[in-house]
Amino acid sequence: MTWPQAAIVLLGVLHALAAYAYFSSKRFALPWALGWLAIAATAAWALPRAPGWAATAFAVAVLGWTAWWVSLRALPRRHWVAENARQATGSVSAGTAMLRDVRDFHWRSSKEFDERWDSDVRVELDALEAVDLFVCTWGDPRIAHLIVSFVVRGAPAIAFSIETRREVDESWSAFAGFMKAFELIIIAARERDVVHVRTNVRRETVHRYRLATTPAMRARLLQQYVHEMNALARRPRYYNTLFANCTTEVARIVRASGRRLPWAWPLVASGLVPRYFHRRGLIDDARPFEAIVAEADIGERARAETAGDDGSGYSDRIRS
Repeated sequence: MTWPQAAIVLLGVLHALAAYAYFSSKRFALPWALGWLAIAATAAWALPRAPGWAATAFAVAVLGWTAWWVSLRALPRRHWVAENARQATGSVSAGTAMLRDVRDFHWRSSKEFDERWDSDVRVELDALEAVDLFVCTWGDPRIAHLIVSFVVRGAPAIAFSIETRREVDESWSAFAGFMKAFELIIIAARERDVVHVRTNVRRETVHRYRLATTPAMRARLLQQYVHEMNALARRPRYYNTLFANCTTEVARIVRASGRRLPWAWPLVASGLVPRYFHRRGLIDDARPFEAIVAEADIGERARAETAGDDGSGYSDRIRS
């Protein structure tokens, strides 16, 4: 095999991998990947026989794919799944945050729920008592989903979950998350929705960690979430498994609120974030981390529901 043929094969394999990743969210991955391999194999085979035709045809295929890829833009309006239907927004004025489209679903199963949205949720910044980090895992403990929740004096907690915004014909794929397959969404929700669905419906392992914050930091952090939600509503962005996900975005928001948070490996292996936060003093560093982890699992308390429980006591139960 000559080096031009090898170059065509290599480019074909790379494009096959990219196509497989992008289309895996809609289950068209294999035909697209095989198509690219067939194009590359045909061009490599034809190159010694008809070099001009083979090189031109393959270049057109690559340039066509590249032009299509560059043209892709994240959009605010698609046929979203119900739980991703609304991007929360808000405003902050005179020490008060007003949040719109706060999700408050009642989940009976992963596919059955009562859909509820709160249009105007008022949060006084001086009523922010604490900030908790929920770390949700479902297999490999190094892979986790992070949810940041604000404990509000005299009112239900407000949780923020940064997720992929899926369309109705899409399913989650880590491969697709590397490409422009999913938009990004910041969900503002009640804990009895966004945390409850993970502890009680999906039966994930969920730990709750109290973050070390001051009143000023809590206020800045909430304001930064409002700013990020509004920015995302104005200009949608794509999710990326490595560079724009529930962990990197949380870290970026924490930095923007004024807390120094250097890049480190745990910001990629999200399940390691609690230990990293402990080292950075964001989680009580006066106690051994192992002791904190042992107390952080909220699964048993979260699932201690009784008949007729409407979820209103969920936040108190997981903190008891």
